Parts: sequence; structure tokens; C-alpha cells
Amino acid sequence: MPNDRGPLPLALIMAGGYLVAAALVGGTLLLAHGSTLVAGTAEPVATPTGAGPPAGYQRVDGPSGLHTVIPEGWRISTIRNGFQADDPAGGGAGGRFVRYQGVAADGDLYAWLTGYEQQSWTNQPAYKRILLARQDFTGKSAVRWEFTYTLDGQPRHVEILYWQGSGVQYDVYASAPASEWTRTKPIFDAMLSGTTS
Repeated sequence: MPNDRGPLPLALIMAGGYLVAAALVGGTLLLAHGSTLVAGTAEPVATPTGAGPPAGYQRVDGPSGLHTVIPEGWRISTIRNGFQADDPAGGGAGGRFVRYQGVAADGDLYAWLTGYEQQSWTNQPAYKRILLARQDFTGKSAVRWEFTYTLDGQPRHVEILYWQGSGVQYDVYASAPASEWTRTKPIFDAMLSGTTS
């Protein structure tokens, strides 16, 4: 007796199977990397009364209650643990960009970062640590990491501030070609001044 249901039920079963398989693979990869994205939005948010961003900046929400400022007009995209904003005049991996991120974590932040540096960065072309030091950030224990390295033959400069609160590891991150760092450092400083979590 022929199947009079047609191809639609079979297609729906196959699509459902693919969705389940994708969810299992994605969940396994997320767990294997020890990372959990904490909810946030890439959309600019209303500024609290009396606490406006500096001229030329917009206030944005990041993961798990992180709020910061980024330059107006920078293109925002979702990344693994938060958001990246790219300079419209030249962003992405080879240009200027900033990140604001949050991931579920606890433990000794400095110990984790020194291990991460040894494992992932010391073998990068022309990697040079400028600073990796503990500091206080809005009453929370924090670590500031600044370094240079070479990407595709281009010297780059990076500065990141990591801190923890309520089981979340946050960071504010700026990266630029070394030749653009003097224009990028004030953006990083404005982000820090405008950050709450």
C-alpha cells in the first residue's frame, strides 16, 4: 500500500532530527570550552537620567548586567561571550575594534590569565607583554593586561581589563593596529569610565 501522506512528514522528521543533532553538538562544544554566554543585547540602550555618555559615545548593554559606552556609529556584532563593536572606517581582525564580554566563571583571575597567556599568547608572532597586573575596579578585584603582537605582518596593540562579580567574569577589550593605538586608547579609557556591572 503506497504512503499517501506525501513527502512533508518525512521532511519534518528529518528537519527535527537535524535540529536535535545541532543542539547536542553545539551544547557539547560549549561545555567542552568551559564557556557560557550570559544574556545581553547588542542594541544601544537608554541612558539613565543624569548619567549620559561622553560626547560621541553611545551607551550599550552587554552580558549579565554589564553596561558600557562605545563610539557612536561603530558596528555591533555578537561574539562568543558578548559583543564586538568595529570602527566603521576599518574594523574587524585587521582594524580597530572593542569588545565587552561576560562569561560564567570564578576562581583566581590572575592565575587563570597568566596560564592563558603562557598557553595561548607567548607563541604568537612578536608577542610582548606590556602589563599584566592586579588592580581594583569599582571595588572589585581586577586584572589589567596590555600587550602587543603581530597579526598577518601587522603590529597590533591590545588592552583588556578583566574583573569578576556575582559568578561572572567580565572584560572590556580594545584592539588596534599599533599605528592607531594613540587614537584607540582614549576609547578604551572611556569604556572603563562608563562601565558598570
